[in-house]
Amino acid sequence: MLLCLAYCAVSYVKLNVADLLPSITDSPCDFSHYYLVAQRVLAAQSPYTDPEHNYPPAVAFLLTPLALTDYMTARWLWFWSSQVLLLLGAFLTWRALGRDWVSACSVACVWAMAGAAAESFVLGQLGPLLVLLLVLAYWRAGATQGAAVAAGLSLKLLPGILAIVLLLRRDWRAVAVLITVTIILVLVPAAVIVHWKSGPASPVRSGYLMGSPALTNWSLPAIALRVADPPVSPGRVPRNWEFGNFTERLDLPRGQRWLSAGIGAGVLLAGLAALVTVCRGRLNGAQVPWASAALISLTVAAIPVSWSHYQILQYPGLALLLCHAVKQRRWLLGACTVVLGALLYRIPAEVLFDYHARYAGWSAASPATLYIWTSVTPIAALLLFGMLLRQLTAEAAPPRRPR
Repeated sequence: MLLCLAYCAVSYVKLNVADLLPSITDSPCDFSHYYLVAQRVLAAQSPYTDPEHNYPPAVAFLLTPLALTDYMTARWLWFWSSQVLLLLGAFLTWRALGRDWVSACSVACVWAMAGAAAESFVLGQLGPLLVLLLVLAYWRAGATQGAAVAAGLSLKLLPGILAIVLLLRRDWRAVAVLITVTIILVLVPAAVIVHWKSGPASPVRSGYLMGSPALTNWSLPAIALRVADPPVSPGRVPRNWEFGNFTERLDLPRGQRWLSAGIGAGVLLAGLAALVTVCRGRLNGAQVPWASAALISLTVAAIPVSWSHYQILQYPGLALLLCHAVKQRRWLLGACTVVLGALLYRIPAEVLFDYHARYAGWSAASPATLYIWTSVTPIAALLLFGMLLRQLTAEAAPPRRPR
């Protein structure tokens, strides 16, 4: 066990710290937009004057303290803060899973080997903070759980799917806190932006959220969009495949937008129906982590825009499933968890990185390679959703009624 933890610790430091330090420069990245919109908030200007900013307004307000410094200082502060947040999420997950050696090794393996965290750190994304909020939402109850879901919703929308867990749990205190904190974190910043009258009060290109065939968009709707717009020559891939991660460069026909949104909505509704059927419309406390992890896995597969680094949100669910498999000595379940975990990010990322380097860009020399390795992740996420849903039934004992 000690050797396992030591190996994971070394791997984590190498992959998520040492190898990334040269990448923390003043070159443009996602954090550049965060820093820019935070500066605009300090100047009492709408963050949506940046057309690339598609986040809820709370993000710009959250990062205003970093905008008080120069860009590189802010970049380093955010990098190291993100490391702390992700490791704090690992610590809380370990405590929730039993505080034993098996729990420690399971969490360490996921955090060190899954790979998506490195991309999140390089881009300066919100992933580490969202992982911490998800951990709180999975294993806390009442006000803390409601506040965690609301905070995630106010930053990225995607964690808001966990509001369904609170409703199925019949935890009305958590629901009340969720509504209250959401009003504070979403509506108050939005009202401030409207009051400033210094620019758009909402994202300029919100239609962008209906989908993109970009090669870094790993979702089921994105697969459909790439099929609908195939390469026509062995030269470069279609423009939207290559530049679809930029709102200003994406040119998606209306029909394809509705195709993407329709597929995403259909898969999400089917998954929700499966969850409600399995739990019979009610969750007990032991089922909450399983249902939460299942919903996150379903959502990252189904939403029209699901960038590759979103797979960091799968960390708590993977650790939960792996720890359960080892403790129950269900080795086949454990092996399936490891394989799916690798297919969520690490393997497709390595294959596509090698492809990009070999052809000096996104060539259409092998469309089959691109189709396969940009499609395996959402399929693996759906399979993981099914596995988590199946484990949820094992915790199906009816909740105790209060005396």
